[in-house]
Amino acid sequence: MTAALTGLMLGLKVKILEKSEVIGGTTSLSAGSVWIPNSMHSTPGADSDKKTRTYLRKTVGNRLKPELCDAFLKHGPAMIRFLSDTDVKFRAYPKHPDYFADAEGATLSGRALEPLPFNGASLGADFHRLRDPLPEFTILGGRMVDRDDIAKLLNAAQNLSSFAQSSQLLARYVLDRLRFHRGTRLVMGNALVGRLYSSLRKQGVRVDTGTNVTGLTKENNKVIGVEIKNNRQTGLALAKHGVILASGGFSRHPELRRSLLPEPLAQFSPLPETITGDGVSIGIDAGGFIGNGHAENCFWTPVSVRKRKDGSMTVFPHFVLDRGKPGLIAVDRNGRRFVSEATDYHSFGKAMYANKTRGTIPCYFVCDYNFIQKYGLGMVRPRASNLSNLVSEGYVVKGETITALAKELRIDSHGLLAEVKTQNEYAQSGVDTEFGNGRNSYERNLGDHRHRPNPCPGPIKKPPFFAIKVYPGDLGASIGLVTDKNAQVIKSGNGPISGLYACGSDMDSMMAGVYPGPGITIGPAMTFGYIAAKHIAGNIS
Repeated sequence: MTAALTGLMLGLKVKILEKSEVIGGTTSLSAGSVWIPNSMHSTPGADSDKKTRTYLRKTVGNRLKPELCDAFLKHGPAMIRFLSDTDVKFRAYPKHPDYFADAEGATLSGRALEPLPFNGASLGADFHRLRDPLPEFTILGGRMVDRDDIAKLLNAAQNLSSFAQSSQLLARYVLDRLRFHRGTRLVMGNALVGRLYSSLRKQGVRVDTGTNVTGLTKENNKVIGVEIKNNRQTGLALAKHGVILASGGFSRHPELRRSLLPEPLAQFSPLPETITGDGVSIGIDAGGFIGNGHAENCFWTPVSVRKRKDGSMTVFPHFVLDRGKPGLIAVDRNGRRFVSEATDYHSFGKAMYANKTRGTIPCYFVCDYNFIQKYGLGMVRPRASNLSNLVSEGYVVKGETITALAKELRIDSHGLLAEVKTQNEYAQSGVDTEFGNGRNSYERNLGDHRHRPNPCPGPIKKPPFFAIKVYPGDLGASIGLVTDKNAQVIKSGNGPISGLYACGSDMDSMMAGVYPGPGITIGPAMTFGYIAAKHIAGNIS
């Protein structure tokens, strides 16, 4: 959508073909963070291209592609400013450190941007065309909340200001449900998709949903259109100047998934079911090729799963709300920890695979009564209002003692007892001598700043005790079609395929399987979509 919006603003005619029946893919279900260093939202003088390049070299290492890095650093800030004339508005998180916070060139804030909340009601009858967020990320059956909202709601009984703001949020939701199927105050990734779609609507563009792209059309070795199929027609959609592939990557393509992901093959993914590698497949058929040599071929997150009453499966990503908080440990089948719980989600997933012979797939998140009441646990909400239902369903396992909990989980009770004892010592000293939980500014930011002496390690003492089973889940592709700095797909021989571009997860990631900060998938996706549109329009300087 960024590419289409850019093209429109540069005078091109565009057509958007969407396989799903709704608008917005993985971004709709995500936090919507966008990693763009040194943008108009950064504090002047606090960041620079040199500083960012140093950070990426220290973290991505020799896998970093200089040509793509230079294009990203040059055009990312320009893309943010360019879109600021539309409904696509951002602000910098007040504090959101880079994930490798101790690396040279890292920052505490400024690079990670979030979309401003968006009023979905402004879309009118088209509001229903947006992809809904995960129900488990909403309250009251459809009200989206972000971290700030959660804090206000939990503090409403103790703080008059929080009570007033919470009352306003809930009153608006009641009014929304008189007109719409869910709340219209959109936050996070849903807000970003809503803002992009709103901007496209104002330019007169209607997204063609339910439309499969089955192949490319060439003339004189140039891509001039796509073959399409939907419930209305099978035919061609011609593109005079170029085709941009942005179908979400290879993730659910059966053969590519089996060949590119490690064993045991990840069972669960929070990605939409429609992300089946169509763009990558037709790019390969056109003469393109996928990259290699990545640190990981996909990006990981720990997930827990639950079957809903309607039979559908919830795949819940554990990004920030529970893992790093004080009083939770992640253990293997021996009851032993294997990673810092507050590390970034990609590194956590990597650790599950690196330690798989110890029984870390699945692993188990373990906490006590005080923790689950204060922070929740996965799909258990803070204050544990839905805890009893999730225990009865089997999503949460409960034990009156640590030994009883281990027995229910079928893991080693002696190991778990020893680990809890050690964790309680770390909670008192504030120093995790094994895995360094809370060792840097990123991990401490994920914890609870009110907890002392360290925001991350906390006690596990008050019964009953609780646990959930956690698996590695892929949240996006790193491997994709190799492109040049203009996002043009490269031929397996050499040189670009005329008229064919790729961005997002269809494009081979410049991060090469490393996850250095929040929004390192969406930020480059939007930037190279912007670059592709400008290149098509002939305006790249």
